Amino acid sequence: MAVTEKVSDEIRQLILDKAVGRFGQYGIGKTTMVEIARDCDMSAGNLYRYFESKREIGVEVAKRFIAHMESVIREVVRRPGLTPAERLEAFVLEKLQLVHRQVKEQPHILELVYYIFDERWDLVEQHRAAQTSLMSEILAEGNRLGDFEVKDVAQTAQTIYAITTQFRVPHFMNRYTYEAMEKEARGAVSLIIQGLGKR
Repeated sequence: MAVTEKVSDEIRQLILDKAVGRFGQYGIGKTTMVEIARDCDMSAGNLYRYFESKREIGVEVAKRFIAHMESVIREVVRRPGLTPAERLEAFVLEKLQLVHRQVKEQPHILELVYYIFDERWDLVEQHRAAQTSLMSEILAEGNRLGDFEVKDVAQTAQTIYAITTQFRVPHFMNRYTYEAMEKEARGAVSLIIQGLGKR
């Protein structure tokens, strides 16, 4: 990578870092390009050299957060030493912990979530596909080891993902404590695992 490309990429990452802080604390609607530029110690004109609009910045921030979540869950799915049941529970609980912490630390992050739902549903669908693919890995491993008896791995992964929605959607995080949601999540996963077991 050329030096200028490296510098350009570093500046783009700085802009996104500052935008995350702004969006999380004040919301994307109340954040201006001028404010983001000021946070980066640059002019608004210079900012527009890297991003054409606040919408583009919002999409890139969302992509970054989605990539981070997928990285965390991928590590859980492939973490050595866990049984398929433990892996499934960790899949749900670590996503819950990650999203709950994000919402508490950045109270206006919900606005960005709704913005992406409205503007870039394709990103939501891609994230869902990636997550259900990782869930399928857990179920397939459970079948291979004889812990689970799942006839349609892909469909079951999608169903489990749907059942556990409230444990990763930011909307619920403002209404319940982490402890309350964790208790419900453990209960839900326990019932799911019972249903997956051999009969």
